[in-house]
Amino acid sequence: MQESQGIQDILELEKKALDVIKSRYLLCILVAQRIHQLEKGAQLVIEADASEVESPKRFYQLALQEIYEGNMDLEQINS
Repeated sequence: MQESQGIQDILELEKKALDVIKSRYLLCILVAQRIHQLEKGAQLVIEADASEVESPKRFYQLALQEIYEGNMDLEQINS
């Protein structure tokens, strides 16, 4: 049941991020680029527990959340 709730949370976060970006294609590219940055040790621009950053499984959600909250600058993602 908890896994189902986690999936629902991710889907809701995706919808919210799409409200910001408006293009699934662009959102996919931005999230992928941000995940690569996080894998290389980039700092989060949102507040999160240190344990969330230790698990690459959470990078997708964290990247979506950064975009949704408006904390990501497109220039920052592309660099």
